[in-house]
Amino acid sequence: KHDIYLQRYCRTGHKKMIGKQRELEARKKDGSLFPCTIGLTEVHHMGSRKFVGFIKDVTVQKSLLIAEAERQASDNLLHNILPEHIAHRLKQDPSHIADH
Repeated sequence: KHDIYLQRYCRTGHKKMIGKQRELEARKKDGSLFPCTIGLTEVHHMGSRKFVGFIKDVTVQKSLLIAEAERQASDNLLHNILPEHIAHRLKQDPSHIADH
């Protein structure tokens, strides 16, 4: 599939993936899946045309995004169910819950 894409690109010059990045899941040797970014670029060197592919594991970045979304959802819930001054105190220091 990939070879056909590169052959078509060399023949027509029509880029679909070259110069772009795409996020997907990849499989490690042990069979586990991980989120990654892949990309493909074209390099010309001394009259020769080469294609360079890359893959970057974005597990940490995805985990941070999920944690931030969960924190934001928690903050929103806190502000929706409690009076503003109590929600603010709990957000600053959760040990304040014992004060009431």
